[in-house]
Amino acid sequence: MNKLNLKLIGALPEYYAIAEYLWGKGVNIDSDGNSPYPESLCWTELTLILREDESQRVDIDPHDTLENTLIASSTSRSLLERVDTFLRQYGSIE
Repeated sequence: MNKLNLKLIGALPEYYAIAEYLWGKGVNIDSDGNSPYPESLCWTELTLILREDESQRVDIDPHDTLENTLIASSTSRSLLERVDTFLRQYGSIE
């Protein structure tokens, strides 16, 4: 499993924006997390799975010991790198 620490410096995007960046607009995904509603920017837990290829999965969770840090994990290093790129461009992480 590949892991990446994400140091938060700003609000997170809507969770579905990450899926659209990874796999395209209108993509068929399975998601789970603690976003209270789809447009929320206040979430800290997220699982995204591409339904047509369930090996394409990203999990984002709070770090156990580092404040304002999330951990992204996936079997795919390239998915993690793309999540990192998107969140940096969005201004969520440093």
